[in-house]
Parts: sequence; C-alpha cells; structure tokens
Amino acid sequence: MTINSLIKLVNSLSSSEKRSFRLQSQIQTGNKEYLVLFDLLDGNSNPNVRELKDAFKKRSATASWENTCNYLSRLLLDSLVSAKKDKDVFFDLLHEIMEVKILSERSLDEEAFKQIKKLRQKASQYQQHWIEYFCCRTELNFHSGNNFSEMDDDILVRLQMKGKDVLKNLNQIHDHYSLYELLKYRLNRAGKIVSEEGMKKLNDLVLSEMVLVAGKAKSFSSQKLHLLFQSFFFTDIGDYHSASKSFHKLNELLAQNEGFLDNPPLDYLSALTGIIDSLRMVDNHSEVSHYLDKIKTLDQNCYPEFFRYLVRKTFCTQHIVTLLHSSQLDRAIQFINSIPPDVFDNYSMVDDEKQSELYFYCALVNFKTGRLKKAHLFIREITNRLKLPSQLLISKAIRLLNIIIFYEKGELLHLEYEIRSYKRFFAQARLLKIEKLLFKVITSSAGNKRLRLTSSERRKLAEELEVVKKDRYELQLLKYFDFSLWTKALLEEKQVRNETPGRI
Repeated sequence: MTINSLIKLVNSLSSSEKRSFRLQSQIQTGNKEYLVLFDLLDGNSNPNVRELKDAFKKRSATASWENTCNYLSRLLLDSLVSAKKDKDVFFDLLHEIMEVKILSERSLDEEAFKQIKKLRQKASQYQQHWIEYFCCRTELNFHSGNNFSEMDDDILVRLQMKGKDVLKNLNQIHDHYSLYELLKYRLNRAGKIVSEEGMKKLNDLVLSEMVLVAGKAKSFSSQKLHLLFQSFFFTDIGDYHSASKSFHKLNELLAQNEGFLDNPPLDYLSALTGIIDSLRMVDNHSEVSHYLDKIKTLDQNCYPEFFRYLVRKTFCTQHIVTLLHSSQLDRAIQFINSIPPDVFDNYSMVDDEKQSELYFYCALVNFKTGRLKKAHLFIREITNRLKLPSQLLISKAIRLLNIIIFYEKGELLHLEYEIRSYKRFFAQARLLKIEKLLFKVITSSAGNKRLRLTSSERRKLAEELEVVKKDRYELQLLKYFDFSLWTKALLEEKQVRNETPGRI
C-alpha cells in the first residue's frame, strides 16, 4: 500500500474503529513504531510526505519507514476485517469458509461436512451465489472422496443440478453486470448523452439487456441490476418520467429485500437520490419530502461512519435544493449555517460528486442572496480540494457558476481567463448549446464594444434560449441552475440574482 493510500485509510477510520485498533495493539509486546506512524497520520488528511517521514525518523530513529508503513497497513486491514465479520453476512460467510478449510486440513471431514451444509443453506438464503456454488462443489467432493457411501443416485443428481442452477444464476448476473458496466463505461467516457446520435450508440446495450431479462426467472441481484440499468439509462438520456418509474420500482425492491442489501446499502442510497432527482425534473415536488425522510433514516449506528457521513451530505444537499425550489432562500441560508463543519470536512474523498454538489448548492444559495464573496469561497473550497472529472455535469455547473460570479463582481480579467480555461478543459466541440449561448452573451456584455450584439442578434439568441429550455439533453445541466434564465435576463440587461428561476 502506498503512503498516500495509507493516509487515506487512517483518516477514513471512525472513532470506534480507532479505539478497536488501539486495543488490539495493546495485546502485542515489544516496540510499536507503527503506533508512532499511526499517531502522525491520525487527523492529518493532507500531510507533506517528506515532512511526515522526517517526523517519523526523529521519533523512531532505528525503525524502517517502508516496513513500518507496510506493517501498519496490514494491521489496520486485519482490524477492519475482524470488525466487519459481526456486521456483514458476506464477511461472516467468508470466515466460515476458512473454518471449513481448516477442519478439512486437520482431517475432521465430518465436522467440515456438517458446517458446509449449514453454510450452503445460509448462502442460499442471502443469495450469495458464488459461495453457494463453492458449498455445492465442496459437498460433492466430500461424497466423491468417500466413494459416495450411503448416497443414492437421486440425491447425487439433485446436488449436481443444484450446482448447475447456481452457475446459471451466476452467469446471468455476470451478463447483466457486463451490460451495466458497458453502459457506465460509455457514459463516463463520453459524458451525459446530449444528442439523438449519442443515444443511438447505446441502442445495442438496451436491446441486449431486454433479451437478457425476457422470460427468465430473476433473483434479487438480477432484478436490482435490471432496474439500475433502466434507471440510469433513462436518467442519462434525459427521460425523467421513465427514470422516475424505474427508480420507484427499484426502491420498492430494495425496501422489500432489506436482508439482501449490502452493508452499507450504497445502492439504496443511490436509488433514493435518483428518485428525488427524477421527481424534481418532472415537477413532482409533493413526494420529495417522503424520500428525504428515507435518506435520513439511513444514518444508523449499524453502518460504517463513512457511509453515515455520505448520507448526511446527501440529505443536506437535497434539503438545500428543496428550499431553493420553494424559494425559501432565508431558510436555506439558516440551514447552511447550521450544517456542522464535520459534514463538510469528513470523508470528502469518498464521493467526489456528492461533495461537489453540497458545496455547489451552498454557493448557489449565497449567490442568489447576493453574497457573492461567500459564494466564491464555497466554489474555491471544492476546486482546491478535489480534481473535478470533466465527464461530471456538476463540474460544469460549478465552473459556470464561478464564471457568472466573476461577471457579477465585474472582475473581467478573471472572467476572460476562466472562460478560456473552461473551453480547454471541457473541449469546445463537446459544449452544450446553453454553454455556448452563455459565453456569447457574457462576452458581448463584458465591455468589449466590438462584440456588442445588435437587436436582431439579441432576438435570435432569445429564441435559441427558449428552445434550449425545452431540450431534454440541455435540461441535464439546467437541473443544477437555470443558466438559460440568467442568460436571458443578462441579454435583456436585467439583474436576476433575486429572481426565482423555473427550476433553480
């Protein structure tokens, strides 16, 4: 493990995990240089590695830096794995598999056989298919090793067919994952689908997915993958009505099968967030509070601390958006001021998109209430902390809002630099219509008389802005902030900070 990974691992530990690790270290005797390194890393999320190494050498002159890093990594992972065994059925099943292998190695075959039968039933109950197949194979090996004594032909064939059925389920799940991964790969490489031509490139995946699910028995995993595929496909092509239906079905499936959810239930959190986003895009705000409450209930002691902070970040972000949609800007400011600092600071690297959205909406509220300096501080905080991926639309929203704030503040030199930087980063050829229109209007209004628009040009741009607002591909960016409304107001030489846009 690299030192940067070790730093991230140490700073991802919860208080209880740190306490458990220190208790385990007390069992060991002798020098404990790894604790010196642990103390240096604990609470220091962005240290200078050279300074860190020098500080370690001063406190442990005879210890090897590389060996201590590696040893601390192994101890931390052992401690975390041990803690997960009691909380996650998957970890528990893996531990029981190791016990079975130990029993077999010591020639305690009868005990191993009893345990593997119980383990197979448990794996089947929780739909852990590859563990279930391992158990079937181990049972068959046991019977073969004992020359199939006390076993008739029907029982043998039944066990063999059971293993074959499990492999069929695994194969179907693998095929579904393959399609889902290809969908994510293409969207991540190309970004959101912003045209009919882009959607046609995904048609082969959609057809393959339809063939895969047609007329086949579906396990929980395959149903979940089917609905995830549909939900995110419809979201990425801007069909929010269909996405909302798929997300609703996904939520019902996950809620009815809590015993099959991962620990922590990241898929469930993603589904709830997707439902809320889809409801807003189809202007169905009445149900949002219900799903917001569901998100809040995921902040439970039984889940890891990093997940609980992810839940808190998601809830805060969605609550701010709810207040923005209802034009309750004063309440939004009060809520932002009430957010504990640890919600912003902790686990910022766990989910870049969630962290970025939280800062963006905090900046947006301050922008809409005329607190331009405060809005800029929120934007600088996120751009300094994270390297925003170009394929995420939130990256565009953040930088566009940054450009608008520079314009509002009259900082024209910064404005020109940011626009050039934006076009280089996102590539001119991949810009949406609203981006091009925004830059054209800003540039013509920024004091350069040579670029001033004529009346006919203004009318043409206003017509184009109206078309943009009805384009489902453009709406994927406009869901963060109605850049078309701000651009239109600028085109008409109006101040829009205190106006209430159609979306945000």
